[in-house]
Amino acid sequence: MNLKDFLTSRDSPPELFWALVIEKGLVQSGIWYVGEGTAEVVGVGAGIPWESESELIEATDAALSSAIQKLPDNYPEPQKTVFGVSTSWVKDGEISPENLGKIKNLCTELSLTPVGFVVLPEAIAHLYKSEEGTPLNAIVLKSGDENLELSVFKLGELVGTTEVSRSVSLSDDVVEGLSRFDGVAPLPTRFVVYDGREGDMENVKQTLIKANWSEGKINFLHTPQVEILATDRKVLATALAGGAEIGNVTSVVTSDESEEEQVIEEENEAPPQEQKPLSAESLGFSVGGDVSSMKKEDVQNIIPVEDHGTTEAPPQFAQPQPRPPGAIGATPVKIATDYLAKSKSLFHSFSRMFPKINALPGGKNKSLMIALGALGLGFVAVIVLWWFVQAARVTIFVTPKRAEENVQIVFDGGGQFDRENGIIPARVLTDQVSGEKTKSTTGTKLIGNKAAGTVQIANGNGTAINLSAGTLLVSSSGFKFVTDNEASVSGQLLPGSPGTATVGVTAYDIGSQYNLAKGEVFSVGNYSKALVAATSTADFSGGSSQQISAVSKEDQMELETGLKNELSQSARTNLLTQVSGSEVFVSDLAALDTVNENFDNEVGDQADSLKLSLQLSATGLAADRNKLLDYAKGVLDSKAPAGYSLSSDQVDFKFTFVGEENGKYTYDTVVGGNFLPNVDTEKIKSIILGKTASVATDYLNSIPGFDHADVALKIKFPTPLKTIPRISKNIVIDIKPE
Repeated sequence: MNLKDFLTSRDSPPELFWALVIEKGLVQSGIWYVGEGTAEVVGVGAGIPWESESELIEATDAALSSAIQKLPDNYPEPQKTVFGVSTSWVKDGEISPENLGKIKNLCTELSLTPVGFVVLPEAIAHLYKSEEGTPLNAIVLKSGDENLELSVFKLGELVGTTEVSRSVSLSDDVVEGLSRFDGVAPLPTRFVVYDGREGDMENVKQTLIKANWSEGKINFLHTPQVEILATDRKVLATALAGGAEIGNVTSVVTSDESEEEQVIEEENEAPPQEQKPLSAESLGFSVGGDVSSMKKEDVQNIIPVEDHGTTEAPPQFAQPQPRPPGAIGATPVKIATDYLAKSKSLFHSFSRMFPKINALPGGKNKSLMIALGALGLGFVAVIVLWWFVQAARVTIFVTPKRAEENVQIVFDGGGQFDRENGIIPARVLTDQVSGEKTKSTTGTKLIGNKAAGTVQIANGNGTAINLSAGTLLVSSSGFKFVTDNEASVSGQLLPGSPGTATVGVTAYDIGSQYNLAKGEVFSVGNYSKALVAATSTADFSGGSSQQISAVSKEDQMELETGLKNELSQSARTNLLTQVSGSEVFVSDLAALDTVNENFDNEVGDQADSLKLSLQLSATGLAADRNKLLDYAKGVLDSKAPAGYSLSSDQVDFKFTFVGEENGKYTYDTVVGGNFLPNVDTEKIKSIILGKTASVATDYLNSIPGFDHADVALKIKFPTPLKTIPRISKNIVIDIKPE
């Protein structure tokens, strides 16, 4: 029976409370009530982020709504609230005025009745004490975005709390904070990490584990253990601290734990057996005394005095009833008193801050008869659930025998079906998709300027020569130039006195290597250099070059291929949405045609990136499922091993488009199937009824090809009751390939 069903079945509803945890940037809530010595948490809501005070009210409302989903519909929403707050919210044992205003606004806007508050690190330490039975020795670390908050606990006592601004090195920040605790050595060798969010807590844990503590000014006796406190456990800690004040509870349980606790309580109700006499000095017994003579009320009848407005009133307890000679003394009462007094120091009342609010009365103790009756009803309910309601799904994984066949299938858009010739009716699907994609260019291009200058051409021939514009000149180092204009050079008049003419020249190509010095000698056209030569009259200049990014043909092809692949996948997804449950989608498209293609740069253009806009038209097929599977089974029938069979859900296809003609689409197809062993599921049910999972698995080993089995039970009972249902119809058996 889950906790919600239990609440619904009660004659009178318990008084419900909120546990509201407010931290910087996050708020979370839970609903709880005072049970028999425990704070019973009905449900914990999701954490809701917030930044400003106005967002805090909206986030708190959302957090309360999230938790209220776990409450039965006919139950009134709780109003009385215990707040869990960060250390930074508290000054001199009270909420600071700024943050008190936030709580007042919350209570006004959301109709909440504040009961008290607890400081989270102390509440967390108390939760660990309740669960582990020993005082906490640990460093409680709150990891925020801007600050770290470190609280050191030794033997459950808070040594102190400090806050450190967070830097790039978490371990250095922790060392700085711990170095402020003078005289605390040795420090606890355990970290408990929590935060408003769980996003980076694993990173914090790994950083603390990997930190080299031996090299710093902080030394531990051994490498500290690091554990993460789940977000919902802060709500549990708040509920436990509040429950200790309101109802003298000593532990906290959640709805997930309630079923197991009910069964454990049933087992604990067995009649006590007479125990062997032990040493009175070691256990506090009087010699010859009988533990079973004690009354349960002797340790349960702990009643706190009601608080009518005063703060921090110490708890009072009812006097225990007289015990027979030899019974245990006041030890259990003393233990409970010390425990509750310790926990109540965590709880701070709002009575001075909210004077109109009266403190809640203490929890009511149930009589033994009511408790026994409730336990009896719970026991009957568990038996009914276990015998009649429990259900199981047994999934048997077997090693299949695989078979494949290569065939050619023709899908007919006109609806023709011919099993013998592999013609399957299909429906033609069409869709258009478009998209853009950009990539960096990988091509390069050389750009620059050509060098220029002037040369004097000397003609040693007896006759004049005429040079056209663009006449080629070659330097002694092989660099080519061309004349800018026509030039006429007169012939030699006297030996040693050649005719001359000056003309401008430009380098044949770009580059600074063409910036030749004055006096460079050039050959001219096809003339012999001994008769006709040119000499630079000054240094050439202006030649330069540089390599730039440019679009290459490979860039365009790669970008087009990538975008087509993406769009074809989008087209398949779109076409698949048009396929009904009675059809099979033929995954390889019958056509994928380009409707529009546009590159923003052409090959050779200077560009650092290339963008492609592409629109495609896709054609696909949806084949008749029943007829296709019928054909596939016929193809694979001859390959069935003895004792094995093929079900429709174990048939698969791999399609490769071949061509289309007159509305008939031909595909090369690999038809595959996983043959599973023939299993008598009804026989299996009859054999595993009421068996444990391990015993059932031992029997299932006899199934051919058995690999393993998973048993999923609907209701999670304790281990002794974790058996397969005893009613056959409550068992579902699935056979699946491994």
